[in-house]
Amino acid sequence: MRLVALALIGVLSIAGCSCECDEEIVEQAAPVNGPYLGQQPPGETPELFLATGLGERDTTFTSDGSELYYSMWERRHGYLLTRTDGPDGWSEPEFAPFASPAYPELEPFITADGTWLYFISKRPLPDGGEPESFNLWRVPRADGGWGAPELLPEPVNSEHEEFYPSLTTDGDLYFTSDRPGGLGGEDIWWAEWTGDGWAEPENLGPSVNSPGPEFNSLIAPDGSWLIFGSVREGDAGGGDLHIAFRGPDGDFLPSMNMGEPLNSSALDYCPALSPDGSIFFFTSSRVPDGDPDPMTFGELEALASGPSNGRDNIWWVSSRVIEGLRPEG
Repeated sequence: MRLVALALIGVLSIAGCSCECDEEIVEQAAPVNGPYLGQQPPGETPELFLATGLGERDTTFTSDGSELYYSMWERRHGYLLTRTDGPDGWSEPEFAPFASPAYPELEPFITADGTWLYFISKRPLPDGGEPESFNLWRVPRADGGWGAPELLPEPVNSEHEEFYPSLTTDGDLYFTSDRPGGLGGEDIWWAEWTGDGWAEPENLGPSVNSPGPEFNSLIAPDGSWLIFGSVREGDAGGGDLHIAFRGPDGDFLPSMNMGEPLNSSALDYCPALSPDGSIFFFTSSRVPDGDPDPMTFGELEALASGPSNGRDNIWWVSSRVIEGLRPEG
């Protein structure tokens, strides 16, 4: 099972050397190089991609794959993080350059052409007001970095919650909101790109939404399918990934549960794609198979501070699993 750890420093105690006292040697591990944090892409069985003792979730890469952006949820607060692939390998995590860590921020999404990064935030509004709910923001790509954050306009943002932006190559925006007019608490909404802004958001209706919560949706770049989280009767656990394919008439067909092994007895959500569309990422709080039950307090302490502690981790799997669910005909 592949695992990326934040700490890469090992300490070796060397005894029996020619000096009169034991000598401690600290070695820096070799840098992590290559695409996807130096890991080999997975097959059709989900594997851990990024996992520590902290709560990692949400995944997006720049179009060339050299910059990873993700979220961390700790102490009931969201943080936007980044790692960069450079001459010395992948950097250690740091706050995104446009982030405001004093305010909760999550759910980055980079458009297919790489020109915008969208995210959610509770940072102050442009007029200085303090929002009571999450809003959708975006930053433009500029000179190899990122420009100034922009608040998305009404009617996309509202006085209600807006979460998890995702866009097609045509600019159509899909997001989660608890605004009035839905079928349940949180629903999936979309707003068509008109060329100079977004049209009035529309609820995706009963093919996607239900009386229960729907959240954190990913639209295919061409709009041909939508993957989202939901809590429904018969699900595998605390929230499952569901998918709705678009039918010949342009409307979404009734959604279906994506099944195991994508879903588990834990919460599975936050879908994402690699820039080339070959890899599907998602977040899960499942405990990896094969981890032994702790038999001593020391073993329990080690598990509680590691990636098997039941907090969110980022998983990955070949995107072929998506096409394998497409209805025939």
